[in-house]
Amino acid sequence: MLYSVLSTMFIVDYLYFQNFGTLPSIKHLLLLPQLPKVGSSIKYFLNPVSLSFVGDIPLLIFLDRKFLKNLSDHQESSHRDVRLFMMLCLAFACFPVFLENLKPIQFFNRYGLVAYHVYDPVYLLAFEKHTFSTPSAPMQSKSEPSRKSFSAIAKNRNVIVIQFESLQNMLLRRRYDGQPITPNLNTLLEKDSIYFSNYFQQTGTGNTADAEFVSLTSLHVPGDHPAYETYGEVELDGLVRTLKTAGYYTVAIHGNTKSFWNRERAYMSLGFDDFLSLEDLQQDEIVGMGLSDFSLYRQTVETLKRLPQPFFAFIVTLSSHTPFILPQELKTLTLEVKHTDTLFGNYLQAINYADSAFGYFLQLLKESGLYEKSIIVVYGDHAGLYPFHRETKLLVSEWLKEEYDFLKALNVPLIVHVPGFGKCHEVKNVGGQVDFTPTILNLLGLKCDLKLCVGKDLCNDESFVAFRHHLPDGSFFDGERFFMVSEDGAIRKSVGFDMRRNEPMPYYEFLDGYQRAIRQIEVSRHFLENLKSKGPGNLEAR
Repeated sequence: MLYSVLSTMFIVDYLYFQNFGTLPSIKHLLLLPQLPKVGSSIKYFLNPVSLSFVGDIPLLIFLDRKFLKNLSDHQESSHRDVRLFMMLCLAFACFPVFLENLKPIQFFNRYGLVAYHVYDPVYLLAFEKHTFSTPSAPMQSKSEPSRKSFSAIAKNRNVIVIQFESLQNMLLRRRYDGQPITPNLNTLLEKDSIYFSNYFQQTGTGNTADAEFVSLTSLHVPGDHPAYETYGEVELDGLVRTLKTAGYYTVAIHGNTKSFWNRERAYMSLGFDDFLSLEDLQQDEIVGMGLSDFSLYRQTVETLKRLPQPFFAFIVTLSSHTPFILPQELKTLTLEVKHTDTLFGNYLQAINYADSAFGYFLQLLKESGLYEKSIIVVYGDHAGLYPFHRETKLLVSEWLKEEYDFLKALNVPLIVHVPGFGKCHEVKNVGGQVDFTPTILNLLGLKCDLKLCVGKDLCNDESFVAFRHHLPDGSFFDGERFFMVSEDGAIRKSVGFDMRRNEPMPYYEFLDGYQRAIRQIEVSRHFLENLKSKGPGNLEAR
């Protein structure tokens, strides 16, 4: 029985890690209803290697059945003594490490996989609610300069935001064997656009949904649990409500079901006037997890033509979702044999298809008359390829001709296209998805006066991004320094680099950035937990 339990645990760990780059927690049992919707991703990693974890269990049961039938009372008594002795030994061994109050993933990196699963429920019951501290002082808003760069360049225009599934910055302006991967996005960069090239994801286990939450609230996610599940009932005065107050009609559009990641409730809490999901749209072309990008864009434009102006449309695409498997007739890139049927090759095909759909969307906007009256904002929600997948790391490193690391993987593009702007500008300021709301409000000429905002205006403020989930809390990048906290949480074992000289530096040279990153995360969590404790109607209550 113990062998069967451990084998099952190992295959779950293996499949979860292949998809998310971390280990599952007992709290993720609450996400089981979402399992059928990501079934294609799980199926992709179900191979002979993974099945070997449990393939021998039937044989074990068959061979052991005779032994089980012959257990005597004396043997049972002996087994009880052994179990009691083992429990006492386990308690004695674990008592000191429980006093360290480590996070589960840090516990895993110090003590291993089985110990992690023993510690995980104890942490949830004993420690988790007490791991964040009250900020010593409220965050003060910075004084704004009298003249801000790019302020109000898109004033009074419609705002169309596209959260582009799995889009990574490394693909823009790049070719595969002479074939452009993202020709339509490349064209966008050549005219009337502001391109933020040092923009980074800050998602947790909620991936796409977490990217939405961070971008629309300028707050960090819980990290180890999807934000929409944890804070779906919390009403927040983020980007959506700010635009509503300024007279914008707000709508969210997504080609999956309303219940996926609790979006129906979460969008209501964020303040959207309307939400169109798979149930509200014509299901004429399904690709992967939901409505194809071509169909989604076509039906989106039909919807936008009927909306009062100015409007804010938040569109979440799906066709380039992992495991990136498209019908053969939708693949247009010619791949080398070594990349065919790999995650890397499938990813290139999926992004290329999604880029074609985006070009179709721009064409429809121009035909509808909405193009010149709007700004089109595109950003990647999260990486499609992570270095924790060994084959992917090798193939991408070979393709890039340099090591593929997490700093490259977490770099997603942010493009703001302003028709008639007259020029292109690349902003190399370092930032992340918490900076999305302040940046967009500056471009619209609106004041960012949220109750709490840990982000900054990328056009005017200093470089800094605090990482979450894929890199341990406290890791940061400011353009000149990259600091990655040790997986077991020990600061003295952490790694820091001077990016200008490409050489390591001692950990104490990074403590200011480490403290800033931790403070952003803890202030966000404290603020959200306080609002959550107020229950429904928290927006008015505070």
